[in-house]
Amino acid sequence: MAKRNYYDIDDILAGQERVPCFLRTDLDGLGSAGSGGSSKVHRNTRWTLPYWMADRLNEEDYLDMQVSPVFSKQANRMYAASPESMQLRAICQHYYQFGLQLGEMVPDIPRVLYDMYMTRIQKIARIAQQGSNVEAMDFVQSLDRTEEHMLRLCQQSQNAITNWLQNKAYALRKAPVIDK
Repeated sequence: MAKRNYYDIDDILAGQERVPCFLRTDLDGLGSAGSGGSSKVHRNTRWTLPYWMADRLNEEDYLDMQVSPVFSKQANRMYAASPESMQLRAICQHYYQFGLQLGEMVPDIPRVLYDMYMTRIQKIARIAQQGSNVEAMDFVQSLDRTEEHMLRLCQQSQNAITNWLQNKAYALRKAPVIDK
């Protein structure tokens, strides 16, 4: 089971991504979650479940969890070919966090995440320094939540540097003791 941050809302939302599963045993009492409105789901059934649920049921040997299509071998090759052109927000809003959760399941995922992140973070830093243009806005629209957070941090840092260079960062004031 992947380690998760209990209080991190983005980590919780990443766990909501659905993964394909193959049931090993009959599951009863799932309400309308099963097929046909029945409360029983029969074994040898293909099913998609949120990752947090599938991971736990996989750990208990109730099902075999399969790799999400987001991280299939074909998708990973596509990401490696042109990481900057990928629309991560459309693929998975929490791409990196979901990938980290799946990292134990598929050993190739951490490398794919690292390569993509290192390529894309350079462009994010350039956008933060240079400001926005049409190409930059298209790229910003493709960022997942982690990258959006990094862009905001880069922009805040760039603003802090600009303020410091213009002597706007800090103002010296007289101490209240001196006013008397």
